Formats: sequence, structure tokens, C-alpha cells
Amino acid sequence: MPFKVLIVDNQKEDLEVTRLVLSVDADFEIYIEPDAGKAVELVRKKPQEFATILLDYHMPKDGLTTAQEMFAINPHLQIAILSCDQTREALKKSIQIGVKSFIDKDEDPEVLKGVVRSLCQKWQNRAEVFSHAHVSGEQNEKLINNIGLVGHSSKLAEVARLVKRAATVDCSVLIQGESGTGKELVAKAVHNQSKRKSKPFVAININAIAENLAESELFGHVRGAFTGADKDNPGKILSAQGGTLFLDEIGDLKPEIQVKLLRVLQERKLSPVGSNKVFELDIRIITATHVNLEKAILDGKFREDLFYRLHVFPIQLPSLRERPEDIQPLIAHFLKIYKGQGCEMLMKTVRLLERYEWRGNVRELENEIQRLLSMGIQKVEPANLSKKILDALNFESDDIVNHQDYQKKLWAMELEYLERNVRLAGSLREACRSIFKAAPSSIHTRINNLKDHITKTNHKVV
Repeated sequence: MPFKVLIVDNQKEDLEVTRLVLSVDADFEIYIEPDAGKAVELVRKKPQEFATILLDYHMPKDGLTTAQEMFAINPHLQIAILSCDQTREALKKSIQIGVKSFIDKDEDPEVLKGVVRSLCQKWQNRAEVFSHAHVSGEQNEKLINNIGLVGHSSKLAEVARLVKRAATVDCSVLIQGESGTGKELVAKAVHNQSKRKSKPFVAININAIAENLAESELFGHVRGAFTGADKDNPGKILSAQGGTLFLDEIGDLKPEIQVKLLRVLQERKLSPVGSNKVFELDIRIITATHVNLEKAILDGKFREDLFYRLHVFPIQLPSLRERPEDIQPLIAHFLKIYKGQGCEMLMKTVRLLERYEWRGNVRELENEIQRLLSMGIQKVEPANLSKKILDALNFESDDIVNHQDYQKKLWAMELEYLERNVRLAGSLREACRSIFKAAPSSIHTRINNLKDHITKTNHKVV
């Protein structure tokens, strides 16, 4: 089904031009309205109807005011502002109220269509996520595991659904999220689920390339192209031919390289440095960044036209602190891959880790597990955690986790558990035997202590 796009502009000539530009694309079903007030009422009657709304900035009821009224009806609308003068102040105001883009009316038609297509995709992504809001945890976990991720939270399941959909289309994907959230892992998942999975997946971190070598590393060079070029280098882009090119930390790409990358993406052709030979490209590009690219555009650090070439299918990764329920399965995963199956992570330690903020996200958790294993700790108590974690959680004075009250509560719970099993089994001996079969060896000593406690105190349990 085509996406429904509403264009609101009191200048009828401009309205018709925008309509004509977008109507040639079969993906769009265009609706027009010259009156801003009537457009607001239309949205009020059908708040979920339009995938994207384009508003003229200079209407009698200006575009920003109209956008605010529409956001009051539905804060999740995908709205872009059209104008002939992209003043920095207007750009800032529009982004502050939630507008997704600010487009020059004289912009290249292909850029306009790219912006609208990107906004429509975001609208569809959100609609699909909302429709799966009540899926069970078991279904979420299966979906997540099927694409190679670890966890069972609803937020991670949202990412998994976007990955599955992104894999079915062959457009550019932009993955955004904090450092350590697993952007490359998600990029690989998109590639591995797509029709290009048998072809190369080429990854490069922009920050890992020396500034003076960035052009040749990406676009390649021929022998003798510059001092030190003693052999041909195809470059990362050509190395991904037929497959997927993943550019991590794209927000740090230098302006002059941004220009050349934009040209390559537009023309789907590439000439290595120092060569007259032109290669036709067949690649899918996935980019990732922890930088707010919309802000980088305002600051003049990132090209807006390149942004919309890359931002066709956006995927936003949640931080680990937004999905603490994934910490326990992640711990089990890291213990397995680092051969730490003999290491027991006590539940009170896991509960502490679930409360920590994890500014370094999954990467920081992985480093903490590696540290604990390198120390040879077999039973991880809260006190074994990094000082940074304990200090952040105010471990010394915590009222729940680390003092005698907690130990008393834990003892009472264990005692109640054993007593309940004694009642069911009919005798203390049979109860302990059944518990020993089910319990990890590390808690056998604790069960023996409980048994002795019951025997010595003549506790009536049967």
C-alpha cells in the first residue's frame, strides 16, 4: 500500500509543484490542503492517517504553529517544514518542537523524495512496533534469538522486528544509539537476514582510519596514485561489491569525504584515486553513529543531503539501562562464550548489576564479566564487582542489598523454602535429597546449614 502524504501550503503554485514531484513515485498517495486550519482539523479527525505531513513555513498560520497544533493531537506524527529560506533560527525552533526535517523548496526533487520516504519508513516502523506491543515474552525471545541477538525485553524485540523488515528491502539503513549498544551486531543481523547474506560484509570504523588515508581506504587507489602507493588497493567500498558495506561512526566523517561518498551513492559508480576506470557499484550501505546527526547538520558538521541518503531506514538502539531485564541473559551469554560456566553469579549480584546505569552499555557489561573471570572468582558476590559499580550504587550504605537486614531476609526465605519442601516430602531427609538434585552444587552447603539449624532448634516442620 502506498504511504499517504499530506502537503499543506497556501501558495498554490508551490503546492502543485511539490505534489507533482512526489506523485511520480508510486510509494506515495498525495493529499493537498492550502488551508492550515483545515489541515489541523483533518488530522484531528484522522490522527493516524498520514505517514508524513509537509507544512509550508510561511503560511498565515505559520508552519511551526500548525505543527505544534498537530503534535498536540498526535505527538508521533512525522512532520517536515518546507521553506525558501533555511534560517538557522527557524531550523532550531522546528527541531525543538519535534519537526523531523526542514526542507528548502528549491531542493533537488530526489532529495525531497528521499526525505519523505525516510519519514514514511519511520512512521511504518513505529506502527509495526505498536501493533506487536502485546506479544508474549517467549515470542519476543524467540524473535530476538533468531536474528542472533541476546535478551528477551520488548525494546530489544522492537529492534529485532526492524531488522527483519530492513532485511527485506535493499535500501540504506542508519543505526543510531549510544556507544556499546551493539550497532555492528545489528548491522550484521540485517546483512545475514537479507538476500545479500552470501556476499561480503565489509565493516570499517571511520575513527580507525588515519585522516590522510581516509579517501584511499574507502574509495581505493591505483599504484603510484600518491607517495607510498606501491600497489593497487580496491578500497572498502569495492571490497563489498554485491554485499553490504558497514560504516561505523559515520558522524565523524570529514566534510570533503562526505561530498565524495554522496556522489558515489547518487551515481552508484566509483573511480579509485589515480584511476580513470569507472566501476559500477552493487552494494547495500549500512551506517551507524552515536552522534545526533540532526544537531550535526545544524552545526554545519554533516551534510543534510548525505543524511537523507543514509537515513532511508532508521533503527534506534535502546541503551542497556532502558532494558535491565536483558542483563541476566547477557551475563549467561558472556559466561558461556568466555568459558566461565563454572562461575556462579549470585542472584543478589545480578540484582545489583540490573540497578547500575551502564553508561558503556553491553560493552561495559562484557568487560566486567571478563574482569571477574580473569580473577578466577567462582562465586561472584556483590563485593567482587568493580569499585566503579559499587561506588555508583552507594553499595556501603545500601538499605536493601548489602547489610545484615538483607542477609536475614535471605535466610528467612531459604528457611521457608526448605520447610515447605519438608512438608511436601514428609521428612527432612527426603526433602534435602530432592533439593540437592535440583539445586546447583554451590548452594548445597547453605542447605546443610539450614538443615542443621532446623535440627538444633527443634523447629517443627512436619
